[in-house]
Amino acid sequence: MRELCELTAARIAALVRARELSRREVVEAHAARISARNGELGALADLRIEAALAEAGDADAGARPTGGPLDGVPLSIKQNYDVEGMATTLGIPSRATLVAERDEEGVRRLREAGAIVLGKGNMPDVAIRWNTLSSLHGPTRNPRDPSLSVGGSTGGDAAAVAAGMVATGLGSDYGGSLRVPATWCGVLAFRPSTGLVARAPVLPPQDFPPSYDLMASSGTVARSAEDLELAFEVLRGSSTQDPASVPVEPAAVPARPGPVALLIGETGAVVDEEVELAVRATADELRDRGYRVDEGVVPDLRSAPELFAAIVGTELIQHRLRPLKGQISASALHHIETLYGQFELGPRVERYLAALNKRRALARAVAAWMEHYPLVLAPVAGMTAPPLDYDELIGPEATRALFDRMRAVLWVNLLGLPAVALGNGAQIVGRRFHDRAVLRAAGDATSR
Repeated sequence: MRELCELTAARIAALVRARELSRREVVEAHAARISARNGELGALADLRIEAALAEAGDADAGARPTGGPLDGVPLSIKQNYDVEGMATTLGIPSRATLVAERDEEGVRRLREAGAIVLGKGNMPDVAIRWNTLSSLHGPTRNPRDPSLSVGGSTGGDAAAVAAGMVATGLGSDYGGSLRVPATWCGVLAFRPSTGLVARAPVLPPQDFPPSYDLMASSGTVARSAEDLELAFEVLRGSSTQDPASVPVEPAAVPARPGPVALLIGETGAVVDEEVELAVRATADELRDRGYRVDEGVVPDLRSAPELFAAIVGTELIQHRLRPLKGQISASALHHIETLYGQFELGPRVERYLAALNKRRALARAVAAWMEHYPLVLAPVAGMTAPPLDYDELIGPEATRALFDRMRAVLWVNLLGLPAVALGNGAQIVGRRFHDRAVLRAAGDATSR
């Protein structure tokens, strides 16, 4: 048997069901890995090891319900989710003592399925950065090379999965926050279609800006596509506490896979040769599995990243950032103002509404095109993992260059589409609510 901390969530749950492993053995092994590596990496900001051991022991003794699809699976939760008895810090000192009295909806579903929470993953201040530098918890370092960034904002959970501290991590993806860390840490991540997974915080703020309802998604980081699907089937579903969630059954997987469109530069993204080669290698893998992959068929998506930044940036600069200025670090503030300040539309509401109308028109056009190409293979970030301080207090020109490396990320969020990052620099994107087809393609692309 491979070392326990390298097993997938599905394999751990199967061994627990077969009584070949106890839940306490699973937690003890992962706790030892956390003790060995977390000090160097800073992946998990808050731990609950003793509580996790007690829960595992109770389940082994029959004192807790068992048998769920994630039974015994060690789990981390991003710092912006509410977990009973733990602070929801958002990475900033002013929230260090803000403790949740109960689990929020997604956490509750995972725990009822048998997952055991070992800790909370580190994240950048208020989750607005492609790098995990927290003014409360410090930086998270890449398990592949501690001198490198893990990306953001679900950086702590991606690092924890990659380092074997947990098997799965719950995170969010508003602008690549699951996919960028996964690809830089060499693991997988799934952002479901916006609206399929309810987000219902317990602590304030309980409500999100309009763009969050259109573009954000809750999903997971894991070591296999099977694990992503396992967690998705647990998480999916609407809630009356989340008016943006929709009671939709994801579309069935077609009997034969549809054609795949290969996207490289159609968003205007700057893509390094190493990343492009990884994407093209994935195209070859899909062809070997019976998929037709066509190049030069993706419509012009160069307006999509700017539309994302205009809508989100206007909400940030004109509203959300003001009460945060005394709470987030100078570095985080500089990053937000320098990046989104280049795109925000000012206080005139008609400019913001015009951007939303442009988004709707683009979404309609892309949805019609994806009837013919239901899957898109594309890069995630245009570069491999950069140095840890790569975005620290950089100027407008360097910030714009960084934005151009991330353009292939942002069109997915703008349109609320499902996507799996494969851990090699590539992502597979699908039609909204066709999440299972995306997961199947990801499994086919990574099965060898």
